[in-house]
Amino acid sequence: MAIGISGYSAYIPRFRIKKEDYAKAWGLFSAAGVAEKSVMGFDEDVLTAAAKVTKRALESVPTAPEKVTRFAFASTSPPYVEKLLSGTVLYSVGIPNTAFCSDHTTSTRAGTEAMIVGFEHVMSNPSGRAVVAAADAPIASMWDSIEHALGAGAAAFVLSGDNLIAELEGHASYASEYFGERFRPREAPYLHDLNVKKFAEGSLLTNTTRAGSALLKKLNRKPEEYQHVVIQQPDARVPATVAARLNFTDAQLASSLVSKSLGDLGAASVPVALASALDTAKVGDKIMVISYGSGAGSDAMSFKVVSDRKTQVRVQTEMDRKEYIDYVKYLKLKGAIV
Repeated sequence: MAIGISGYSAYIPRFRIKKEDYAKAWGLFSAAGVAEKSVMGFDEDVLTAAAKVTKRALESVPTAPEKVTRFAFASTSPPYVEKLLSGTVLYSVGIPNTAFCSDHTTSTRAGTEAMIVGFEHVMSNPSGRAVVAAADAPIASMWDSIEHALGAGAAAFVLSGDNLIAELEGHASYASEYFGERFRPREAPYLHDLNVKKFAEGSLLTNTTRAGSALLKKLNRKPEEYQHVVIQQPDARVPATVAARLNFTDAQLASSLVSKSLGDLGAASVPVALASALDTAKVGDKIMVISYGSGAGSDAMSFKVVSDRKTQVRVQTEMDRKEYIDYVKYLKLKGAIV
């Protein structure tokens, strides 16, 4: 039975801040290759973004919320430490209360983690339909350079065994122990990082390349057989480094490189980038997807595009819908000043 993506969409908050505004305030901007990033408004959070993008994804099929049997929500910046967040989104969208729902919240890998559990549900329930929503706005101290790259965004996918846009060809994962890079203790409000770049990059490269290589081997594929590659984007430089290690080219990466204009979207990084690749992919194109979460772990998924149907709200349209703010307003939106 073929399973895959039958609908998708993305949502990007309209506010943007340019790197120049950071440079005016700090004298530097520590987010390689990022020209500007997206910012949540006063009346937004990851739950409102997830609800909005879930509705759009269902409309893109189209399918009624009542037909959904599985819902998964992914984010590293949930508004509650203990509360069923997926239930909140499920209820607001109109998905049945009997649909099995789950939260995936402890890693930037959570977006692909949620997608894989959604696919597993569809595989074991051929008549089932899963929806996965990843929405994130990672938070760090304004005094920490890690904060410079952090953006906001969301993407959602309808997963099923019919009316497919992209068929799932397979997936592979790799996990290991790398303590100290990008973590948040239970009692801490902000992300922490030991800022040992060589250590963090070593972890990222080890996990992503091993997950990607495992999937290529599993499918008996070569990198050049893919037209698009989607890689976790903590900034706009890292994806190219990972791609080069796996023998992918900048041209294969181009359709998904959203971090230049949006920043680091955390658990929504790969989902939004995948939506961007689907927006431009043609029938027959193959898409390699590789996520990463510090700590550390990586998921790799392979898709083959089987339909030229697109979502009505494309990622580029969302990226073009923007309003620039200065650093003072940014601080207010982040709650750093009143």
